[in-house]
Amino acid sequence: VISPVAAEMNEIRLQLAALRAPAGRGGRAPDAEIATEHSLMVQRLAMAGFSAELVVEIAAGAARRPGNPDIAVVEDLTSRIPIAPFVEMEPGEGRTLAFVGPPGRGKTISMVKIAVNMGLVRRVPVRIYCAGAHSIGAQEQGARLAAILGAPFQACESLSTLNLALNAENRQGLVLIDTPGISPADRSELAELQEFFTARPEIEKHLVLRSDASSADMLHMVARFSGLRPSRLLYTGMDEATRVAPVIETLIRGGIPATFAGTGQQIPEDLEEVNAARLARAVWASVTGEKLAQAAAA
Repeated sequence: VISPVAAEMNEIRLQLAALRAPAGRGGRAPDAEIATEHSLMVQRLAMAGFSAELVVEIAAGAARRPGNPDIAVVEDLTSRIPIAPFVEMEPGEGRTLAFVGPPGRGKTISMVKIAVNMGLVRRVPVRIYCAGAHSIGAQEQGARLAAILGAPFQACESLSTLNLALNAENRQGLVLIDTPGISPADRSELAELQEFFTARPEIEKHLVLRSDASSADMLHMVARFSGLRPSRLLYTGMDEATRVAPVIETLIRGGIPATFAGTGQQIPEDLEEVNAARLARAVWASVTGEKLAQAAAA
């Protein structure tokens, strides 16, 4: 009896057979060598944790690139990962970011790290809002953190109150909105939040996910929160994730770019801007042991 995993790997090998190069000059037939190379590439991509479908796509893309096959994999992966770098704010510019997602993913801590690193350190004014019915103590935590930062803070019991507060803003500096953790099954809260964001398209919405979850779980969350039209994915717990592949697969399959990733609980140090080439090198190094510093731009 062939196991599901073995059957899946056989199917991948069959799909990759079409990628084998024709016979070379001088009568050389490199097919066997290339087949072995592709087989190893497939095994490593599967070991990294990518789905069978994405393994085929990456291997096919890498096969079309000349040169070192390891570098080809990294370059192909890098080209697939959607990233949205945080653009430096100009004096007088206003930008509003909201953090959404299920409870327990680290929205509040991520918001505070961004307030420091993208706002206060760069001498950009920061204002923090806590919107909706948060869990017990969440508003108090937000108020304490804002007080430590010296940033104005306002708790809004409803989205209509938040809307009024935003209308009164002078729209300069970095405005950060902490929304309550919402279960993806709570349709009424999602619908209310969707209505609010539809009326305020200028808000950049970051869907916060735990990077130590499976790609299936993360893609499920992306689908359930799709009505909010998230602008970005924000990963927390990168320091706890044993695999990078689920993060990469969610970015590729979800089609939503990432800007930030949390790498620990320290504020404000444990925050980094997501780098596609770094992610690609990390996932390939995890199964090959090769750092490939020369592959793709840092």
